[in-house]
Amino acid sequence: MFSFKKIAIVTPYYYPLYGGVQEYVYHLKKEYKKLGFFVKIITGDFGGKSKDEEDVIRIGKGFPFLVNGSTGRIILIRRGEKVKQILDKYNFDIIHIQEPFVPFLSHDIIKHSKAINIATFHANFESNIYYKIGRFFLMPLWERLHGKIAVSPSAKSSITKYFKGDIEIIPNGVDTIRFSPKNPKITKYADNKINILFTGRIEKRKGLIYLLQAYKMLKQKYSNIRLIIVGKGPLLKNHIKFVKENSIPDVFFEGFVSISDLPKYYATAHIFCSPALFGESFGIVLLEAMAAGLPVVAFNISGYNDVVANLEDGLLAIPRDVHDLYEKLELLISHPALIKELGKRGRMKAKRFTWETIAKRNIKFYNEVFKTKNIFLNHIR
Repeated sequence: MFSFKKIAIVTPYYYPLYGGVQEYVYHLKKEYKKLGFFVKIITGDFGGKSKDEEDVIRIGKGFPFLVNGSTGRIILIRRGEKVKQILDKYNFDIIHIQEPFVPFLSHDIIKHSKAINIATFHANFESNIYYKIGRFFLMPLWERLHGKIAVSPSAKSSITKYFKGDIEIIPNGVDTIRFSPKNPKITKYADNKINILFTGRIEKRKGLIYLLQAYKMLKQKYSNIRLIIVGKGPLLKNHIKFVKENSIPDVFFEGFVSISDLPKYYATAHIFCSPALFGESFGIVLLEAMAAGLPVVAFNISGYNDVVANLEDGLLAIPRDVHDLYEKLELLISHPALIKELGKRGRMKAKRFTWETIAKRNIKFYNEVFKTKNIFLNHIR
């Protein structure tokens, strides 16, 4: 059916770290194996193992660095020949690289690759000093990519500011079985109160302080609401202090929760709120919430408005506007029927983004690129 059989997915981010790219890679790999492909994930060592370690090849060590208002990873490689040895051993037909410009593992793989090179760009940014200054050095890598994918129009717009060429848009997916309204609930929160849920890294970019300020105002008017915060990060202590100093009741900081428990929090919630300020390429947490049947309230930022249609399957507030965020949340709190209606519509939209569907779209794109580029590759080998 397809002329290729062996696929490598290269990523600077993978388990035991958690995040959107990790979920993307894991689920693509899982679906590809169901389709009968041989698949390996090539990544760095982050000081632990993953649940699918038998499918993982680790080269080099990952180190954190600040990028786009959040924490990214670079992978340093001590033995340069290791990459070439791995590629020669497995002789992959397709190498699919996530964020190909993140140093240094992806750079070495692109340099030594004899396969069809596909890249997916996940990031969304207004400007990127690394791309601007390093464009001259990154251009040879760009030219060795035979197919380019962006996860959203926002991510595509970010990369085409610096590099020109055709880019296919194939979005992130969501596990609509794992995230479902039918999941068991967190018993201690399953009562008559309306649960507002936030999940994410607690850092400035995620805008949690705006939700806390809006919730403070809401709590003065509505006693039957509760705010549940899942996640940790550098601003966790600051936000806990804010809640205590302002004597805001019914705010619960849950910290990090396991991947098995996370769907239970979505199932327990009635409203999902993500007041992120920038840097969201697609908003996978929004899609998870929608799959769980929750109405989404978020700031109207690039990336998020690629996922949520205002007043159709969620509500979008003016960025950094606490009062507007308050009004959007109050609209739902005061209209239980609207909570159910928007949640129902969101669930229907999420079903269009199953990982099976997204994986097949990627495979179709691989095949199109493979058919047009492989003749040329065979000629130069």
